[in-house]
Amino acid sequence: MKIYLEVIKKSDIPNLQILLIKCSEFLTFQDEHPVEPDSAEKLFYDHPEGYDISSKRVYGIYLKENHQLIGVVDLLFYYPDTTSACIGLLMLDPDYRNSGLGKEAYLMVEKEILKNSMIKIRLGVLEGNIQGFYFWEKMGFTLTGERKPYLSKYFQVMEKNVS
Repeated sequence: MKIYLEVIKKSDIPNLQILLIKCSEFLTFQDEHPVEPDSAEKLFYDHPEGYDISSKRVYGIYLKENHQLIGVVDLLFYYPDTTSACIGLLMLDPDYRNSGLGKEAYLMVEKEILKNSMIKIRLGVLEGNIQGFYFWEKMGFTLTGERKPYLSKYFQVMEKNVS
């Protein structure tokens, strides 16, 4: 393994902000505005209405060789129910995409979910994010048929049973 996951600490918010800026092409597509100066901090508090934020984790994806932050995972445990987890975001620095590290990071996330006794993983892929859709399909996710609005776009909901 070339990477590891670690919960991002408040002290690493400046490095997370740098990562978000590097990923601004995707984030601008997703959020329909440029990355804001406080986007990294906002990531810690962003959650669905009614969700117990104490079950949310923001993980950094770090290179083992130099402990460089190269990605982020926003993970909601016990959402939308007690047997499911939801990946709100899994994003890699563009310099590290298409290298197998996204798959490696996802498999680590799946282990974290299994450690917490959940059996289903859900996520949303924005319509128009073809690369993201194919990635999640390769990871074993399938479309549920649900389509949820997000700003002026829609997410297609995908899920995978794990055990």
